[in-house]
Parts: sequence; structure tokens; C-alpha cells
Amino acid sequence: MIKIAFVIDTIESPTAGTEKQLLMLIKHLDRSRFQPYLCVLRVSEWLRQNFTDCELVDVGVPSFAKPSSYRNVLKFVGFLKNQKIDIVQTHFVEGNKVGVLSAKLAGVRTIVSTRRNQGYWHNRLEIMMLGALNSQVTRFLANSENTRQWAANTEHIAFDRIDVIHNSLELDRYSRGTEEQRQAFRQELGFSSDAAIVGVVANLRPVKALDVFIKAAKLVSDSCPTARFVLVGDGPEKQRLEQLCAELEITPLVRFLGKRLDIPEILGCLDIGILSSSSESFSNSIVEYMAAGLPVVCTAVGGAREAVEDGVNGFVVQPGDYESMAFKVISILTSGNILSIGQNSRNKAESLFSLPVIMGKYEQFYNKAAKR
Repeated sequence: MIKIAFVIDTIESPTAGTEKQLLMLIKHLDRSRFQPYLCVLRVSEWLRQNFTDCELVDVGVPSFAKPSSYRNVLKFVGFLKNQKIDIVQTHFVEGNKVGVLSAKLAGVRTIVSTRRNQGYWHNRLEIMMLGALNSQVTRFLANSENTRQWAANTEHIAFDRIDVIHNSLELDRYSRGTEEQRQAFRQELGFSSDAAIVGVVANLRPVKALDVFIKAAKLVSDSCPTARFVLVGDGPEKQRLEQLCAELEITPLVRFLGKRLDIPEILGCLDIGILSSSSESFSNSIVEYMAAGLPVVCTAVGGAREAVEDGVNGFVVQPGDYESMAFKVISILTSGNILSIGQNSRNKAESLFSLPVIMGKYEQFYNKAAKR
């Protein structure tokens, strides 16, 4: 039995990218061979009320400014020793600091540090701290080949110390909606029955560059009068984005749906999925769009080109280029091939990102890591 302690800052919701992938990994690990522990620096309300898939460990580090946090780190070191943990895998900035240090002090033989973004928040101090921690890490795990290359170049990690496992989904939860469902969704939003809906699923944060999506929406609506647009997610950018819609005079064509838990059902009622981000590692949204059988138009960030093939299941454009994004959306809407392009997306999702494929890669990775 291989015991794995997954260390992360916290999980406030099961919908965010890294959190969703970690929860799915813990849920589906083969319990006859692996025993996971979810170790969080602080316990959220969502975890208290909903998480039951494995033992939940409250490390008790809400802030490094509190003296009690350092005492609790030492307690966590004791936990890792007493449970004879074989692998510690860290996520996010603070989780990485606490997880790597604690694992080293506890004598854990295998320390895995994940790379699931491309450090748009990095500064020189963070890079220096990462360098110190990285010297103690056994293996690094990226979620795209692009991020593997980025980590090697930026953090000067030896390329052969970084493994790649893409994001995954429970694909059977996703499918194109029935005509009845699609029409009901349009009616719910106040759109006409013939509306072609272009959508984006994202937290409304600056890095998601949703102003690019909205500017593209304006150009698309000028050429395709039946096109309509939805944004699924919430965040600090909402008011600014609503103001931009007003300035471009497309407010009646756009719906902000907020945070939703019925993402598969919503995607089944869309026609095209969009990613407009200025930085990603490997986007969960792209995989979700593909699983739902949607053509995808996305920016060339992270591993986008590892999922989207130009002219096959969508198109990739440069970050910030809303004119090219609009042109590609218009070309799909007017092609008459939305269904066949969407089926190509679904086929690629099944072959590359299905749960059995990805879980097999994780279990193989952990077996090899434990043997090291």
C-alpha cells in the first residue's frame, strides 16, 4: 500500500481547476494499492460539509504571521512520520512551502511538486524561494508539455525530472444536450430559439482576459446577428466586464451566469467554447468544452495546442487578439460543420483525457516514484 499525502492551501469549492483535478484524483485512486490523505493548511466550510473521500488533515497554517502555524507544522511533521507516508505531493504556493519542508523534516523519501500554472504571479523573490525548495523535491509533475518546458526554462529544473500528466474529466457527465434541453436553456436566458450561443467558463479574474472575449463578441455579433454570449463564473472583474458590454452596446446579447455547479448541462446547450486567457498551464475549460462536443477557439497559452488542433476541433489564436478570435468563431458559425467539428473534439477528449487513461498514468507515476 502506497500512502500519499496531498498538500494544498485549501479547497473552497469543487469547481476551480486545480482543486477539481485533485478531488477527482483522490476519489478514483485504486484503494487496494493507494491510501490518500488530503492535507490542507486551513479547512474551508465546503470541506467540512462535503468532503468524505479520504482522511482530511487540518495542518493548521492559516498564516505564517501566526506563531501557532510553526508549532502546527511540527505537528504535521509528526503526522507524516507516524503514518509512514511514502509520497508527499504539493499544490499551490503556500502548500508547496509547507509540504516540501514538512516532508523533508519527516524523512519522506519521495516529494512531488506540481506545476499547474505558469507563474504569472512570480517575482524574483518567489523564484529564489522556489529554487531553495526545488533542491529538496524528488519529481515535478506538470499538466502540459508546454508547462514542463516553461518550468525547465524558468526555474532551471532538469527536464528529465519533470513528468507530464494532462487534466482529465469524467467524460460520461458531458454530452451535447437534447434539442428540448437546448431550447429550454435559450428560453431561460431570454434568447431566441435560433440563437447560436458562444460561451466561456472562467473565474472573472484579470488573467482570464475576458475583455478579449467580449470585444470578440462584438465583432461576431456584427457578422452573425443570431449569435449570443454567456460567461459562466464569478469574480472581481464582473463589474468592469459588464461596463465594457455597455460601452460596446452588446449588453442585451450577453448573459453573466455567475458561479454554477451544472457546468456539464450548460455546456451541452452551447455551440462554441472559448478560452481567452493570457496565461494558463493546461485549461480545464478546454477539456470540458471538448468533452461536451464543442468546437473550441482558444488563446495559445500553456498546453492549448496539445488539445486543440487548428481546423480539426477548433482554432488557436494569439493572446489578446480578439479580432482573430472573432474571425475564427464566425468561420465556425458559418461553416455548417459545427456538429462534425464538435464530434472531433469529443473524440480527442476520449482518446487523450478520459479518466481511465489519466488515472492509469497517475498510478504508474506513483508506483515508479515510490520505488525511487
